[in-house]
Amino acid sequence: MELSKSKTAIAGEAENQFYKMYKLLQKEVEQWQQERGSYWLEALPWGKKPPYLPLMDLPEAAIIEVWQRLNLIAEVQIPDAELRKLWKQFRDGQIVMNPEMISRLQMSISGVAQLAGKKAKMQGVPALDRGYIASDDPTASSICPVCGEAATLAVLSQPHGHRTMYCTSCSFEWTVKRVGCLHCGSEDAKQQMYLKSEEFPGIEMAVCQVCGHYLKEIDSRMVSVQDYLWEEMRTLPLNFAAERWLAEQAKKNNQMH
Repeated sequence: MELSKSKTAIAGEAENQFYKMYKLLQKEVEQWQQERGSYWLEALPWGKKPPYLPLMDLPEAAIIEVWQRLNLIAEVQIPDAELRKLWKQFRDGQIVMNPEMISRLQMSISGVAQLAGKKAKMQGVPALDRGYIASDDPTASSICPVCGEAATLAVLSQPHGHRTMYCTSCSFEWTVKRVGCLHCGSEDAKQQMYLKSEEFPGIEMAVCQVCGHYLKEIDSRMVSVQDYLWEEMRTLPLNFAAERWLAEQAKKNNQMH
């Protein structure tokens, strides 16, 4: 029992330290957006159809600007030329950085992408464009129409539980249908499972047994969340649990056949 408490205390302290650094970095991103956001909003390239600005098409100079500022907060000094080289490697799928550096890069990408999300809202971008997704129903996809990333976080709003997708990459939001899998379109209720944990009240993992994809749902009628990106990171154990559950189900199905 004492050992369990000790482990819990250590885990809690580690999360607090991680959160403090996250908030420092997030504050710096917001400061950059206030200082440089107007300039980059004008400079952002913009497509004529979804995805309007894929993450890998974001301006390199903007990402380096933010990334360098975050590195300074973390007391890491790296020349711009080296950051450009690391960014190219990252774009090419070569992960050659430590986790802390990658986290700062991802926050930099998100900080710039959020400007694209803001531009989409200013221009009144529709939720989805027909022909961009397999379904003719514009509320049936979890693909972000702004940056093209697959969103895995949804919010159930008050008072009736309407479901809104939230892209943690660019912060764009769009309304989707309440039932069924947004990945494969299955509406078979028997194939849609909802996993939850007492550790994270008000949050469920909607798991589709047809295609093996899952979606994290935050029920705002039960829990108040101010920072969706942090909540997504804080509740990553739910993602791991959903993946383990899917793996176990696949194993059982293979044994049956």
